[in-house]
Amino acid sequence: MFILLRHAHAGDKKNWDGPDADRPLSMLGDQQAQGLVEALTGIEVAVLFSSPTTRCRQSLLPLADERGLSVEDHPLLGPDASPEELFAVLHAPGADRTVFCTHGEVLNALAEFARTRGTPGVPPSGATAKGGAWFVDCAAGVPPTLRYLAPAPAR
Repeated sequence: MFILLRHAHAGDKKNWDGPDADRPLSMLGDQQAQGLVEALTGIEVAVLFSSPTTRCRQSLLPLADERGLSVEDHPLLGPDASPEELFAVLHAPGADRTVFCTHGEVLNALAEFARTRGTPGVPPSGATAKGGAWFVDCAAGVPPTLRYLAPAPAR
């Protein structure tokens, strides 16, 4: 089982003066990142991969601190990632017990890639709120079992 996380709330791009990659979480996003720690209590996590953006890294930092893990940047989680390559990484044997934090547009592109190929095992397009996560259990058979975890607090 692996977890696909959409980064927590980061506020409006239009109100941020710096590069979008540096846009941090909002106060709500900080609360959602903290909420993830509680929501994943009892779930074994061994690796934390993040888009190389500030808001994704910050979404995982409380979990990293609580579990004694590091947040590792993964280029295939960035906004311009290849959905085909990301799909292959997600469904490789080494993905088990990993949290992958990415962006809504990456999740949507991944869903479109899977839909056009008739390949199950990814969340539907547009179905993940900021700070929301999907548990993807490939061991459960084909298609993998998907379970949604809504962000807490919600927007």
